[in-house]
Amino acid sequence: MDPDIENAEHNEINNASIQCFILNITKHNGIWQGDNPFTESLPLLVTQLAAILILTRSLYHLLKPLRQPRIISDILGGILLGPSALGTTIYFADLFPTINVITVETLAYMALVFHMFLVGLEIDLNVIGRISKKAISFTVTGLLFPFTVGIGFFYLLHAYWEHDQSQGYEVNVQGSFLWAAALAVTSFPVVSGILSDLKVLNSDIGRLAMPIALVSDMGSWVLIVIVIPFCANPTNAPYIITTTIAYVLACVYTFRPFLAWIIRRTSKGKDQNYSKFYLCFVLVGVVLSAFVTDVTGTHSIVGAFVFGLILPTELALVLIERFEYFVSGLLMPVFFAVSGVRVDIFKISEWRLVLLIVVWLCAVKIISFLPISLVSDIKPKDSFALGLLMNTKGVWAILIIHTGLDRGVLQDDDYAVMMITILLMTSIVAPIIAAIYKRTNLSTRYERRTIQHANTEAELRILACIHSFCSVPGILKLLDVSQTTQNGHITVFTLHLVELSGCASAMLIVHDSQNRRFEDPVFDPDYGDSSETEKIVNAFREYDNKNRNISIQSLTAVSPFVAMHGDICSLAEDKHATFLILPFHKRATKEGNLPEINAAFRDINKNVLLNAPCSVGIYIDRGLQETAGAKSNNKIHQIAMVFLGGPDDCEALAYAWRMAKNPGVRLTVIRLLEMDTMDFPNGKASMLSSRSYLDRQREIADEYINEFRLRTVGEELIHYEEKILLNGEELAVTLKEIENKFELFIVGRREGLESPLTTLLVTRVDCPELGVIGDLLANSNSATGSVLVVQRFIDSSQGIEDLVATPRSSMHGTVREVGSGRLSTVSGIGLGMYTRQK
Repeated sequence: MDPDIENAEHNEINNASIQCFILNITKHNGIWQGDNPFTESLPLLVTQLAAILILTRSLYHLLKPLRQPRIISDILGGILLGPSALGTTIYFADLFPTINVITVETLAYMALVFHMFLVGLEIDLNVIGRISKKAISFTVTGLLFPFTVGIGFFYLLHAYWEHDQSQGYEVNVQGSFLWAAALAVTSFPVVSGILSDLKVLNSDIGRLAMPIALVSDMGSWVLIVIVIPFCANPTNAPYIITTTIAYVLACVYTFRPFLAWIIRRTSKGKDQNYSKFYLCFVLVGVVLSAFVTDVTGTHSIVGAFVFGLILPTELALVLIERFEYFVSGLLMPVFFAVSGVRVDIFKISEWRLVLLIVVWLCAVKIISFLPISLVSDIKPKDSFALGLLMNTKGVWAILIIHTGLDRGVLQDDDYAVMMITILLMTSIVAPIIAAIYKRTNLSTRYERRTIQHANTEAELRILACIHSFCSVPGILKLLDVSQTTQNGHITVFTLHLVELSGCASAMLIVHDSQNRRFEDPVFDPDYGDSSETEKIVNAFREYDNKNRNISIQSLTAVSPFVAMHGDICSLAEDKHATFLILPFHKRATKEGNLPEINAAFRDINKNVLLNAPCSVGIYIDRGLQETAGAKSNNKIHQIAMVFLGGPDDCEALAYAWRMAKNPGVRLTVIRLLEMDTMDFPNGKASMLSSRSYLDRQREIADEYINEFRLRTVGEELIHYEEKILLNGEELAVTLKEIENKFELFIVGRREGLESPLTTLLVTRVDCPELGVIGDLLANSNSATGSVLVVQRFIDSSQGIEDLVATPRSSMHGTVREVGSGRLSTVSGIGLGMYTRQK
């Protein structure tokens, strides 16, 4: 019996409010017989869901230019639908009536339960045990200091309200704990989303913030398990906490091995072999586990999270794929919107206090990280950004203040102030971080973005991407012929590309080149593809130890395929790479075929070509075989550079020229010339005002070729020849004749440039990212030579006049190049650019 009614029977009258709820689900008569369907539960619920989804999705797109996370638009949509805005109008006043609140809130809390279940699925228990001490120290400081300050601020705020207003406020310890906990926690998913949207996930600040946010999320669980029982019943809190801990340990050490054993016995572990029984079992298990922890006195989300945590990885990935969008895209906006609907901004009498709270608590987080940042040699800018990122709030903060409001330890004005504070604290983070870490300021500008303009005796910095261990032998052979016995040290950064499964956070792992350990300050090497990564790292480490002229540093990027090109480009700029090598998305077989490995790698290559901050080479590996040279003790590699003209061909020649300094390389430069009587395709001749398009290309090519021939006079292992061709068919025949005479072909991509020799062949190209010549050599089933297709980095501000005027021949030049772009079309104005893909 309700306590108020029970007291009334004993002649003890309390001032209590009794709320009535709709019992009918729906009616059968409908609007045609005069019934109002919105007075029934189901029609009203459907209308509420439609209003929430339409408004929150619209706000998300409106706020997207401001880089706001999804949670902001969801909460703001709820506030607009509530008594703070639209809820005061006659049309929306009955959209969220008190009589129907139980239905939509039940759905919202079910959404929260399944959301936390998915969060548990995405977390690897092994990762938690490998968190570094640095991340833990940051987290402890970032939680305890703001928590303590938050308690004090709660009492000061209520003292001010009690002094300022005639009515008194009942201040309690439980309320102060909930207030402080909500303002101290950090949302790991929101931090990850902000860093990912700003494309700084694999930068220094991203690698520093992610583990701290993850540990803070774990710390939030501790606060939930302790604070909520304490607020419900301080006397029984120790028993509740002990029972919850016992249940969690039983799930991890008893139910988890049992579930793994059952699934191994009944399924092969492949996605398609999980029957509907598993899905039904999981849904029932989530509800039962949530029920157990709710009965013990903690919260239902604890049980759901733990159940997700103990499921085997193979099944977890399938469940994430099937349920994630439904829960995150449909159900969770309802939870956040309902949280916003409960906000009444008219209960806030002093907006200056809200601004003071936001500024003060943001400053507390930032200040709490300063001492450890100084000890850890973290830059002040990174320390400030780190503290700011830790101010992002999410599910935990909202859940805590929900609990306080529902259990009467927080007042309506407390709830309104805290929700607005959470909204403001989270919304200011992304714009400020974006202003601090703009792409133009993210890394130091460097000049040597092309091989052509780099000093041959200077260090060559290469970023080589690796799909799998099968890519390693080809890259090693390419590095082998690239190094010289003279000056010119090569620094290579190898990047193993690993697809991120599920929705866990991306990471960049740095491997020590000398010791068998990871330098990454957060994780050890035990993750999904660690065995293959270890083989890759060991192969490059062994090669590094045997070669004095090459230094190799191995890295692993774990991220979604759709964002991987951004990680590659950011790392290339961060490492000041001059040349970026990408493996082709097809792998050669013994029969000479090129079957596709993964279509996602092709998209990655295309996006890297559009956004790369340096020159790029796509490498089609067919194996570099050693052939007997002139001297019996030497092995000579036969390399051909096919030159037609344009910036990409000049860059390809520059790389081949550098290779020619290796005594084990014989370089043949084959220049293809069109006959003077040939006409350029219609319309192209009018694109330049002063001279013909063809003559301008020849001028650039002649200048660089003449320099090459002059400097290589007398070189026994360098041969130059010219072939005059009539049309594209003769070009195809010429390439067919030489495709088996050389082990490696180096060609330019020639993007945006056309020649009478290639115009008619464009329609026969299967892979435009390779260019016409590269595609003909790569996709020939009878070819045995590997192919390296080179694209030169071009400054976006550089026009065709600059290409002609800039001395192409000086390999020792100091031409400064800043920015990035690609040649799209040649016009009278200059070089166009591709649109950068996000």
